[in-house]
Amino acid sequence: MFKELERLVEVQKIDIKLLEINNLKGDLPQIVENLQAQIDSLSKELENERQREQEIAIEIKTLESKIADDRTLLNRYQDQLYLVTSNKEYDALTSEIDNLKQEIDNAEYTILKLTDETERLKVAIKGNELTLEEKTKELDQKQSQLDKTDITTKDAQAALLEQRTRIVNLIPIRYMREYERIAKAKNGIAIVPIQQIFEEKVDKKGNVEYIPMQVSCGGCSKIVPPQKILEIRSGDRINRCEFCGRILYWDEQSSEIRSNYEEELF
Repeated sequence: MFKELERLVEVQKIDIKLLEINNLKGDLPQIVENLQAQIDSLSKELENERQREQEIAIEIKTLESKIADDRTLLNRYQDQLYLVTSNKEYDALTSEIDNLKQEIDNAEYTILKLTDETERLKVAIKGNELTLEEKTKELDQKQSQLDKTDITTKDAQAALLEQRTRIVNLIPIRYMREYERIAKAKNGIAIVPIQQIFEEKVDKKGNVEYIPMQVSCGGCSKIVPPQKILEIRSGDRINRCEFCGRILYWDEQSSEIRSNYEEELF
């Protein structure tokens, strides 16, 4: 097997081990990320709700103060009604009284609406606080699980990454680019061994012989054309599966597969 292919196979074996480590973590990284995003969103929503609650409290206080001032002024105008001496003065004073009454009514109606909004906000804040507390507890639990997994796999992962970097530095960039492209499209598996199936034949004398049958891609299981088999076994060039596009190679330990009949005998 020429060096570039041999090194690519080494990288693939390392990447498979790294994938296995990531599989140990399962969905935990994504769960932790999603929970953190939900918590950030809830925290921002709570901040806005509490800020609005404070704004309403200030608005209500301002309106109540204005109503008190308007009532004081209204009483003064009403007392002045008994002192006016002309219809013009009476009409002007009556108009001011009507305007004040309308302003007081409007302010009181606004206070009612703001009070209703406050009550809704209190319910929403309480609900979001409970949800935030639950999400925070869940995040702590999931983060703890993830941290434990990280501690267990940290050294192994670091060693694999260091080994991978050392090998990658020995591989021409064009080969690594092709490897990364295929791996991205095929769930991390860019290079696979071909699989040679052997059929068991027993002659009349009881002698067992294994006859080589079809050769298939170890990734997609599609049959490899006969003319490619010798090229793949020689390992002196890059060969790809015509169906899935993965790089193919011959592995002495895993490429030869005996028939199911033989496996049952043992």
